[in-house]
Amino acid sequence: MSVSELALWRARARAAGPQRVAPGTPAPEGLLRLVEPDATAVWLVAGQPEAAGPGTLDELGLAGPLVEQPNDTARVLAAVVRCCWADPTGPIWPGTPASWAAVSSVFRVFADRDEGAFRRAATAAVRRLHGAGWVLWDEPGKVVRLGPRVATWSAADLTVLREVCRTMPPPTADESVPEGTA
Repeated sequence: MSVSELALWRARARAAGPQRVAPGTPAPEGLLRLVEPDATAVWLVAGQPEAAGPGTLDELGLAGPLVEQPNDTARVLAAVVRCCWADPTGPIWPGTPASWAAVSSVFRVFADRDEGAFRRAATAAVRRLHGAGWVLWDEPGKVVRLGPRVATWSAADLTVLREVCRTMPPPTADESVPEGTA
């Protein structure tokens, strides 16, 4: 791969986030290659340095923490991780699909709001997370799963997440995923 092609791939990943490409596409140096569970596509994700803070991430053009409604966004991400990380002793990505009802039931434990405000907060948060590549949200199918960006979390991050998942309540809603959406 030429230097200009490599620069173009890195620029795409920095500008638009994870790139979904055909299965035969090689991963340019510095990008993580993640194969979809059904092997129909591959995600190319820009890695980030282990100790990258907001200033470093900004300088590199990489996505940092989502700051719009950070509490709701973090809680919905935690609920998605709780529902989609089927085996916390294993790798977090790709995870398994979960129904929106299951994710909402976990988020509801943390959101003390009336029904309308709860729905708006949860929907806005999952849309922000989807836009940033942290989750994949099939809104019409009401199915969510972990996005390719979670594969960039360090081993230390995953250790903390395992403990958080262990202490979170399990979903109380129907956990089945509609046929054909997994």
